[in-house]
Amino acid sequence: MSAPEVSTENPIKPEDLKTVQLLAKGVLELYEPPLATLNTHLKELTEKQEVVHNMLSSERRRLEDLQNDAMLDALLADIATNKEKLTSITNSMMTLHKRVQSLQVRAANVEKVAKSKSQSKSTS
Repeated sequence: MSAPEVSTENPIKPEDLKTVQLLAKGVLELYEPPLATLNTHLKELTEKQEVVHNMLSSERRRLEDLQNDAMLDALLADIATNKEKLTSITNSMMTLHKRVQSLQVRAANVEKVAKSKSQSKSTS
């Protein structure tokens, strides 16, 4: 502590100065240990808070990764389902195409038979 200025109007007595210094020393002795303890506890709490924050952040990242993996799994399942549907549609289209071809051949044969019958009727 710095010594207070001594003014000419209000002189400070040495006994008063000593009393103020003793009071200041007493207040410091009274409050300094709890403040030092509080400071230590605050540092510990801050360190623990940082550890918990880091743990929560890493857990959040892990959960986001798992969620992204779940979304990817769902998309892959959709791809498999859509591939099965596409295969089924392709097979149906192939079957229909074969039926159309056979019906066209049959229609051509029926037409030939009809023409030959009509020619044989007209020649008879």
